Amino acid sequence: MASFLLSIAAAGAGLAAATKGRERLRLSRAKHPGLAGHVRLAKRIAGQIPFYGYAADRFYRADDAPADVAERRRAAFDRLATAWNERFARTIALTKETREGLSDLKFTGRYRVPFQFSEHVRQALPTGAFLARSEGPLLHDLDGNRLIDLSGSYGVNLLGYDAYKDMIREGAAAVEALGPVLGHYHPLVADNVRRLRALTGMDEVSFHMSGTEAVMQAVRLARYHTGRRRIVRFAGAYHGWWGDVQPGIGNPVPADGTLTLAEMSERTLDVLRRRRDIACVLVNPLQAMHPNGAAPGDSQLVDSAGRRASFDRDAYADWLTRLADTCRAAGTVLIFDEVFVGFRLAPGGA
Repeated sequence: MASFLLSIAAAGAGLAAATKGRERLRLSRAKHPGLAGHVRLAKRIAGQIPFYGYAADRFYRADDAPADVAERRRAAFDRLATAWNERFARTIALTKETREGLSDLKFTGRYRVPFQFSEHVRQALPTGAFLARSEGPLLHDLDGNRLIDLSGSYGVNLLGYDAYKDMIREGAAAVEALGPVLGHYHPLVADNVRRLRALTGMDEVSFHMSGTEAVMQAVRLARYHTGRRRIVRFAGAYHGWWGDVQPGIGNPVPADGTLTLAEMSERTLDVLRRRRDIACVLVNPLQAMHPNGAAPGDSQLVDSAGRRASFDRDAYADWLTRLADTCRAAGTVLIFDEVFVGFRLAPGGA
């Protein structure tokens, strides 16, 4: 009898292991096939690769250029560095002084160019982080240089600086009598809520200081109301500067709470149908232009190869429709992260 019970227990354990193995295989196949999807593997591989940077000599011949070409590059770079540091002297000096006490400057200045070249470029061409004023499409630094803001603060200043200056003055004057009272609202907030609900078609709104903060709160609410802990993001999508949505290399947060799956994939939909531990799925509609690929960064935009994008409206709309149906059936919250596009595309958003 005992041996019979042991056999049953062993069979049950084997069945459970086989079932768990199938689920893990199904999940693995739904992940993005690159290291972006397999973040644990990516972290292990990265840990085995030593850091390196190019010293001045190697910097100019990283592509094994002849000595005379490397020397011409060095001379041109030296001329640029001299002119640069003279033109932006005051702005650079204040940035350098402030960097010691402002962590943000230490972080943002480190990744502007590929890491092999970064140290030499930072020393020769330090960037300035301070401006004196704005005027129309122009920005004025501390040295009197006039710079054209081509992106409008990366798209945030959609209406232009002068329009926002007027709005700030009008807003400050409207709430001057109340001042910085904490915990209560000025009646203007109620008016803003009415306007936003009418414009977006949403039942409720919530105010936050940044897109990162808004997404953090949305994920927290999804986890709370579903009682589930895992979240799903798609390869290449950006959802702010916080650990749960940036799993992988350089992130100390354990990767088991966030799954990076492939977008526009039937295998992904299959995983979402079967699993019951997923609290929410995050979608950035901008991924329609480059599914499963990161948007071009600042360093990539200097060449045409980094700006490739395509948009198959019908295919992506069909994907989002099926994704929404799958999440609805599984009781999983679907979060559209529209910080960049908001309701600019149409009332109600993407």
